Amino acid sequence: MSPRTVPLATLLSVVPYFHARGAVRVADAARDLGMSEQQLRGALWQLWSCGLPGYGPGDLIDLAFSAEDLDDAELVEVTFTAGIDRPVRLTAAEAVTLETGLAVFLDHPEVVDQAALRDLLEALRAAAGVPARDAGASDPAAASAGTADADTVRTAVHRGRALRFVYHSASSDTSTIRVVDPARVSVADGHSYVHGVDRETGEWRTFRTDRMSGAEDVGERRPLGPEPQEYGGDAAHSEMATVRAAGAWFLDEFPFRDVVRRPDGDVDVTVGYHDRAWLQRFLLGHADVVTPTDPELATEIAARAAEGLAHYASDAPSTPEAGGAG
Repeated sequence: MSPRTVPLATLLSVVPYFHARGAVRVADAARDLGMSEQQLRGALWQLWSCGLPGYGPGDLIDLAFSAEDLDDAELVEVTFTAGIDRPVRLTAAEAVTLETGLAVFLDHPEVVDQAALRDLLEALRAAAGVPARDAGASDPAAASAGTADADTVRTAVHRGRALRFVYHSASSDTSTIRVVDPARVSVADGHSYVHGVDRETGEWRTFRTDRMSGAEDVGERRPLGPEPQEYGGDAAHSEMATVRAAGAWFLDEFPFRDVVRRPDGDVDVTVGYHDRAWLQRFLLGHADVVTPTDPELATEIAARAAEGLAHYASDAPSTPEAGGAG
């Protein structure tokens, strides 16, 4: 007999079902439990070798069936449950932990269906004895804004479809039409992102979903190659940089390569990247910690920083001069 494997959640539902009904036809049990007869027999084979510590007669789950072999039996009865005589339920602590983890996906309809998620969260809160949360009043128009785009994105990712959408770049303050073969959706720092191949460049890109609009399905997704890491060991390009001694903590936050510590405490590192625009944003955002070794790149980053500060200065309200006595 070849080994059979059945998910644990399925196994835990089988014994209580038979315990409550006595001898049951395999066909009826399979229908009620939502599985095929072959899957149910596989679950019963596994359960037959499970039980209480000791694992001898009187410890293992025991079955009685209407044929010499379980695979040929029409009727099956569980004669010893080993204590699994009712459906397993989450403890309050387990329900709270699961609810907290799933809540991350709230307000990200492009990742998961929000109605189904909210129903599940309410069920988990009820299991944990936590009062239901008041969703509060909301503007129906605002609540529905972006829902069509989110549904289109989620469906495209799940069904292997390509997407066309308008994308607004915050760094250049421009909007462009993109056609992308999406691979997956992720959530980080309160935002969701689509990861896929931009057909115009043929390269992997990441798009923040709240900057996408007018999303539409444009047909079958093209075959995708392996997704590169945004940075790391298989990056297409690299740049030497120095991490200051005072910012050595950053070594634990970012996967630098070729890390070499200097006697003065500074650290020479290599930054792996695929997109130079990403490298510029990374160095600008961490300028107090990471300095590029290349003088031209360092000058470019300094110029970008000065340009940003100049915008702040130009937008600052002017201070009125004190008038003289007349």
